[in-house]
Amino acid sequence: MAHRPLTLKYRPQVFADMVGQEHVTRVLSRAIESGRVAHAYLFAGARGVGKTTTARILAKALNCERRGAAAAGGKGAASPPGADPCNACTSCVEITTGVSLDVSEIDGASNRGIADVQALREKVRFTPTGGRRRVVIIDEVHQLSNDAFAALLKTLEEPPPHLVFIFATTDPQKLPETIRSRCQRFDFARVPPRQVTARLMDVARREQADPEGSRFTLTEGAAFLIAHKSEGSIRDAVSALDQVVSSGETTIDEELVRRILGIADREVFFALADAIVRRDAKAALHALHQGFAKGLDARDLAEGLAEHLRHLLILRVDPEGADLVAASAEDLKRLRAQGEGWSEGDLLRLLRIVTDVLTPMRDSPQPLIHLEAAVMQMATLEAGETLSEILERLQELEQRLGGEPGASPPRRSTPGSGARSSWAAPVSTGSASATAVPPQPSPREATVAPQPAPREGAGSQPAMRKPESAEVHRAAGAVPSATAVADEPLELDERVEQCWRQAIAGTNARKRLLGAFVEESRFLGRTPAGLVLATDDLHRAVIEEKENRALLADEVRRAFGEALPVVCVPLAGPPLAEKPSIESTREMVQRAVAWFEGESIAPAQRGAERNRG
Repeated sequence: MAHRPLTLKYRPQVFADMVGQEHVTRVLSRAIESGRVAHAYLFAGARGVGKTTTARILAKALNCERRGAAAAGGKGAASPPGADPCNACTSCVEITTGVSLDVSEIDGASNRGIADVQALREKVRFTPTGGRRRVVIIDEVHQLSNDAFAALLKTLEEPPPHLVFIFATTDPQKLPETIRSRCQRFDFARVPPRQVTARLMDVARREQADPEGSRFTLTEGAAFLIAHKSEGSIRDAVSALDQVVSSGETTIDEELVRRILGIADREVFFALADAIVRRDAKAALHALHQGFAKGLDARDLAEGLAEHLRHLLILRVDPEGADLVAASAEDLKRLRAQGEGWSEGDLLRLLRIVTDVLTPMRDSPQPLIHLEAAVMQMATLEAGETLSEILERLQELEQRLGGEPGASPPRRSTPGSGARSSWAAPVSTGSASATAVPPQPSPREATVAPQPAPREGAGSQPAMRKPESAEVHRAAGAVPSATAVADEPLELDERVEQCWRQAIAGTNARKRLLGAFVEESRFLGRTPAGLVLATDDLHRAVIEEKENRALLADEVRRAFGEALPVVCVPLAGPPLAEKPSIESTREMVQRAVAWFEGESIAPAQRGAERNRG
């Protein structure tokens, strides 16, 4: 007896045999039972998911003799339950074997002209010869020409009462809207891997039970591999199983399936991913070349690694998402354990690296070099930090520095030591003989005494011109310089400190990072010229940036009730970095500033680095 392919031998003959298309078969069954059958159907979906098979089952159900006899009240054989055809009457057998005159199955690719449609129109005008309905099935209907669609439109719009059109297509968007609007559309879904695997195991059991069938044993792992390769197509999966069975082996396992169908060994990707997860670049490179030595192509290795990382990511996000991963129970357990060393964000970065390398590999004469570079990059990838983690660390930094967010950091000077001598460096007045300014005895007020200009005499330099006062700068609307505030008295009392804390709190509410930099600076007090801060180069560059300066000035005006410019003077005494928490977090703050501020802060940082150099 001639061999019959498994795809034809075990093709579904009733609606209940359809796999993964319950949303379609349920509606069609109810329509047949109630007699509300449409004159045109459009079946859309990927290849091998059951569009043409469903069309044949529908045609048999509409023309089944036993169903028709039961509907007419005859005393013939009992009709089949539900809407399924009996598959035993003359009409069902003829439709199954493809010799029925009432069912016409046409290939749209080879009958796409207007003459073919005109011949079809003449044929369907006649009543059915044996059944109750004449059914026209047009496969790949999207390949009909525009003229053919135009010729079909009138018949489709007003068909004879005995005619039913069933259109099957993999690309419904290519159909004219006038055709789609006159059909009841059903979208066939890709079959999940688990259901494909169950279908393959069922075919294997039925083949073993058949006296004339092949004798073989199919393992679950092998069925998973075939289901994964089919990409949701039942027909492709059964056809691949038939190809493996043709090898003559009695036991079909994963190794045989990989060898016959050319599927890469999964152990290669487990070893490669394990080295990447352990951040062992040497082991990752060796695992890659071991897979290449087994005969796997570089592109296949890249695609397999991307698929393996995709499985790790899915199981990391949803540990119960086994339906989305075509793997056996043992492999699922290994995948879950392997993904524990990475977060979802890091797995996404790994997947992006290997997918980005696929494009240059296709155009390169040496694709393995690109894959080696990608694997080395993945194996040396450091764990990433999320934005929420950075913000949390910044908040902890603020709490360590000031006790609570928005509070000014504690001053290091004693109440009677004088703010200027403890916090800021002496400011030159422009005189050649300028010296340090001694502290004032008052605990709340410190003044910077002006230095007397040297008298002109023999051997002495001419007296330099004294800079303009801070009042002149303030009246002109400009920010006074550090030299301009040198002669101004410093005022620092509880009211000034309270207003300054309010300004910091307002700045934190509007721009958290700017508030952190202002809070780290040392507030010296208030002068008639404005507020004085002792800062280093980095903090001054951030605070004096145009946008940040305007924001801080606005909050100062709200807190103090008047416009007071903020003047940054050079830092003296212990540097800011001597605070225990700043040295360990300075690099993190700089990265966070670059992240949030972008190009607006980068020039200031570069200028600060040049000043430090």
